[in-house]
Amino acid sequence: MIRPKQLSINDIYADCLESLENDKPKFLSMLEEHLDIDALIPWSFERNYRKNTGRPRGYPLHAFILSLIIQRIFTIPTDSLLITFLTYSRELREFCGFDKVPDASKFTRFKQDFKDDLKTMFDSLVDLTEPICQDIDSKLASMTIFDTSGIEAYVQENNPKFIDALIKKLKAWKAGKGLGNSFDPYKVAYGLMPTHAEAEPAIKQMYINGHF
Repeated sequence: MIRPKQLSINDIYADCLESLENDKPKFLSMLEEHLDIDALIPWSFERNYRKNTGRPRGYPLHAFILSLIIQRIFTIPTDSLLITFLTYSRELREFCGFDKVPDASKFTRFKQDFKDDLKTMFDSLVDLTEPICQDIDSKLASMTIFDTSGIEAYVQENNPKFIDALIKKLKAWKAGKGLGNSFDPYKVAYGLMPTHAEAEPAIKQMYINGHF
């Protein structure tokens, strides 16, 4: 007789991580089975979303929220790319609950109109997730991670074309001067990056990740 194995929260986390990295459909199935998104949405958020707008909402609230969670889990950098994934992946659409994919303006309007509700929802999740994180690994749970990706300014210095153009000029200069391998155009380019954005001196370079 095979004894049933009792899964610990560590086992579940490891299984989720393995599926996330190697089996996306299985990972979505696990989320669908274990994540009750409706139970996590505060009633105040539901109420604000359902307020009379003169016409019925074309998309369910949980669909927007799940799509934004998927965007973070799979590190999808832009809404336009998220829309592309949703358009071509039936599994993602069905998981989120979209019958049709919203356009970019609807995602933008959702995040603008309900930013306070979104903050309230994710603030309330701390009380739920903190004990789970402590149970998985208390040492890791005590660490603070500073992610600047959400506050990068829209300045030309943050456009990859800016540094690429500088590297291209330095490579041409290196070839013209006949310099050897001791001259690294990449290191020089990053060393020549300005300390602040040209458009606004108050936007300074954040050396934690090289963005402004």
